[in-house]
Amino acid sequence: MNLPQGVAGLLAALPLPVAARNGLRRRLAAPGRYFHGLGHLALLWQRHRRFGRGGPASRPRASRLIAAAILFHDAILRPGATDNEACSATLWRQQARRLRSFSASEIAWVAATIEASAGHLSSPSGRDAASRLRIWFLDLDLTPLGEPAPVFRRNGRALQAEARRLSATPDAASYDAAARRFLSTAAAAPAILRSPRLHTAFERQARANIRAALCRPQ
Repeated sequence: MNLPQGVAGLLAALPLPVAARNGLRRRLAAPGRYFHGLGHLALLWQRHRRFGRGGPASRPRASRLIAAAILFHDAILRPGATDNEACSATLWRQQARRLRSFSASEIAWVAATIEASAGHLSSPSGRDAASRLRIWFLDLDLTPLGEPAPVFRRNGRALQAEARRLSATPDAASYDAAARRFLSTAAAAPAILRSPRLHTAFERQARANIRAALCRPQ
């Protein structure tokens, strides 16, 4: 399987058994994953490495936790389902039992972080290190909102095509309504990205993209 640039480094950061790693790769490269595939994960890992450099998220233990959250947070993908994140967290717990290098508390942190990606903006900030690291991951997952406008629009088309391809009952109107609800929630947030480095890099463009998207007719 040809891997997008950066995926090999992400996989190497988490010492999964070969069978589990190959199964995860096949799942994430399945037909119809036009956005939530290996390329998305590689992008998040690259941004973690770039923007986290020298900060607390770059420490080996923290980076290992972020790698696990990135790899598993979209492992289960059923457009329109409300339990994708919970099911992805369950899959992580099952696989993590084979990882002797992860403590029970670390496994629980990754699972809770994956579950928190069901509502990025509703996760409390908190001041402790574990909470700040969780916000760092959630912000990484939101950085595609701050892509240059043409890339943002292309991602939107990919998300819509993905929903139609993978959903058992594709409904363009329902997808569009859900997308607008999410963007409206993001627009109303005091800060879309709460981690200072990611906020500086992506917040302004994210808000411009969201304004433009909400102004377009449905």
